[in-house]
Amino acid sequence: MADRILDTDGHPIGTSGFYIDLSDTLAVAEKEAVSQLRPEIVDSRAAIERAKGVLMRMYRISDEQAFKVLVWRSQETNTKLRALAEQLLLELPTLTQPDPAVVSEFDHLLLTLHERTPPE
Repeated sequence: MADRILDTDGHPIGTSGFYIDLSDTLAVAEKEAVSQLRPEIVDSRAAIERAKGVLMRMYRISDEQAFKVLVWRSQETNTKLRALAEQLLLELPTLTQPDPAVVSEFDHLLLTLHERTPPE
């Protein structure tokens, strides 16, 4: 506990008493809170990253542009960005299947990636 020391006009100029340093206690509490939220944060971020990937492919846009699209829709609809991303991923399977020629072209791309991957 500490008492304020006031000047003759009643303005605080100091304190007297004792202080308890709670820095370590607060740091531990913060670390525990972050640890408890980490799985939720990771899951949330994963859905957003996957939704960005879908937008990047569908619209042929950059990572930054895809994120801006999600943010735009979030703000325009007053819906959390994570919720929009998760809903997009839920509804993605309802889209028409791609043309078999596109799937075949992708198969070839996937199966030959190693031939174009630079050595580390």
